[in-house]
Amino acid sequence: MKDTLTNSQLKALDEWLFNWQHIDKKIAIRKLELQTDTNAEVDDNIGGGKANHISRVTETVIARWDCDQTLKGLENFKAAVIETLDVLDSELTAIFYLRWGTGSINTWEEIGDKHHLSRKSIYRKRERILEIFSQKIGM
Repeated sequence: MKDTLTNSQLKALDEWLFNWQHIDKKIAIRKLELQTDTNAEVDDNIGGGKANHISRVTETVIARWDCDQTLKGLENFKAAVIETLDVLDSELTAIFYLRWGTGSINTWEEIGDKHHLSRKSIYRKRERILEIFSQKIGM
């Protein structure tokens, strides 16, 4: 038996997908925050000469990126959306971008009008897209 999503879950997923518009920017900002985090690095050299350890700035930054849960969450969200888009047919992909694409402010009724679909049909397609996305995120 297939579990269906509740209306509140559908609404939450719908709102969450609006982050898709800015996901690359959020990932870049988080990486920059981790790269320039001045509080994470403690100066081991207390003076009096050279430090006796090799500085590996690049490796340190990559290690921070790998360990950061916020960054992993953003990247997992992006991967789930891409996997969802790979599964959708052309009509559902077009609907996805009309709703959650960059600069989109379309309501479901407006999307239905553009695709000549009834209110009931567009909401069924919405539910299908959100069910696929929920499977990709492991819900």
